[in-house]
Amino acid sequence: MVKARFNQFLIFLIAALCVLSCTPASASLQAQVDRNPVAMNESFNLTLSSDSSSGEPDLSALKRDFDVLGQSKSSSFQIINGQISHNTQWQISLVAKHAGQLQIPAIPIGGQSSAPINLTVSAANQAGTAQQSRDLFLEVSATPQTVHVQQQIIFTVRLYSALSLGEGSSLSDPTFPNMDAVVERLGADHPFEVMRNGQAYSVIERRYAVFPQKSGQFSSAPIVFDGSVVEANQNGGGFMFNPFSQSTRQLRLDSKSVAFTVKPVPPGYDIRQWLPASNLQLTEQWSENPPKFTVGEPITRTLTITANGLTATQLPAMDSGKIDGLKLYPDQPTLKNGQDGNGIIGTREQKIAYIPTRAGNVTLPAIEIKWWNVNTNQAEVARLPARSITVLPGSPNQVSAPPPSPAPLVTQAPASTTLSSNVPRSSGALVSGSQRWWPWLALLLGLGWLITLLAWWWRAHQKTPSAGADAASEETLGKLEKQFRKACMENNAAQAKTQLLAWAKQRWRQAPPASLTALARLCEPELADAITQLDGALYAKTQAQWHGDVLWSLFNQHKPGGKPVKTKNTDSLEPLYRNS
Repeated sequence: MVKARFNQFLIFLIAALCVLSCTPASASLQAQVDRNPVAMNESFNLTLSSDSSSGEPDLSALKRDFDVLGQSKSSSFQIINGQISHNTQWQISLVAKHAGQLQIPAIPIGGQSSAPINLTVSAANQAGTAQQSRDLFLEVSATPQTVHVQQQIIFTVRLYSALSLGEGSSLSDPTFPNMDAVVERLGADHPFEVMRNGQAYSVIERRYAVFPQKSGQFSSAPIVFDGSVVEANQNGGGFMFNPFSQSTRQLRLDSKSVAFTVKPVPPGYDIRQWLPASNLQLTEQWSENPPKFTVGEPITRTLTITANGLTATQLPAMDSGKIDGLKLYPDQPTLKNGQDGNGIIGTREQKIAYIPTRAGNVTLPAIEIKWWNVNTNQAEVARLPARSITVLPGSPNQVSAPPPSPAPLVTQAPASTTLSSNVPRSSGALVSGSQRWWPWLALLLGLGWLITLLAWWWRAHQKTPSAGADAASEETLGKLEKQFRKACMENNAAQAKTQLLAWAKQRWRQAPPASLTALARLCEPELADAITQLDGALYAKTQAQWHGDVLWSLFNQHKPGGKPVKTKNTDSLEPLYRNS
């Protein structure tokens, strides 16, 4: 019994000694940089080492003089002679915001703080940065650099690299301070190889279409590359390749800026007809070729505008007005943006159903679209000439075709013809024959009505899930209208434009108008004139007093867009931002 108690006491004593011997040393926090001095635009690493596993570094004090590019954390444990040592490291990649004598401030972690570090940052043209710029650099260009307002600029970004880029590297999208520009990405990245001064480079090219919305002198903001390059460590021995001897280094590069001159619309030019393009074509196509016109029978005319250097929302509606002897039923336009090597190609397609109301000669008036040729700096007119057509009389028993709403005319015309051809017109024998078939015909009609009712029920239930989205959309429109009204009542032209375009973007979500000019083309003439006056007030060299109450009143009376314009997105553009 005594021996057992002694053994228990011995075990307790050994355990207590082990606990005391394994108690970690007092915690400490150290900070160091991998290079000092450093150059502007050259990244360096700040390493924080702590014997404590609690807490995370507070980097907010760093952001006054440095940009934080990335951060990683690692932990390790060691037991030496029964003593446990724990170490946590944070590696923070930094770039100085300006040159000079800077100080990395004390970084707190938990209840500890690191010591400050004095850092010398030299100008960006030092030898080390020059070598870096030869291995990795950015080029930006713009064509042309002198344009008219709303004219397309092709903005090209090229990243030249003689190094291997690490994962997660990215390029910023172009921005144009104070220029109020619409920017569209042109396709995917285009990689290729090139030799410069005997050095081989891998190149990543990105292209954008830029549409400046106001005149003046502007510059692009620098394009920024944020990423890492893969480097091979030089301390490895032997000649065998060791993938574990590679490391990455964080880099940040800024491109140069590009200056632009944006000229206003030429004096005396109607801003409502302002269409700056390198080429614009107006074409027509008939549902029958050659077209045949008969009283009461519909025929469809498709009018298409194709413009190089304009988006589809910039293209105007094609209105041939009222025509004596014809009823016109226009369909909703189809808008589509494509692209080629020279930028955006906008297409607007308009189908119009013509139904002759009388026989004889009818004149289709000419359709003209005025546009500005950016290659010749001259106004031109795309034109479909007037044409005289001969309308043939319809058959005596023909039933006039109904208007093509809501269903397309093409699907209604055969049904109308079929019904008129089944009307009995001859002897009693034929009548008695039709009576024999009447029960089958009644059954067929009954089935048709049943199918129609089922289709109607199915469509009604299909629309139910979108009710919440529609309500949310209407709520957003209401808020934007209030903000637009506030800007108008304060006679704030710039804010009125911003809120009105935001409202239009919500109303026509699939194909929003990119400018006030494009929006005016979707409105009634009175409201379009008021929007044009707002646009003119913003573009004027001298800011005249603008009265927003008139625009708000007309907006309330002639609010555009009962339904959004339908679009075809088969050639839709990729998102404006994507990592390399």
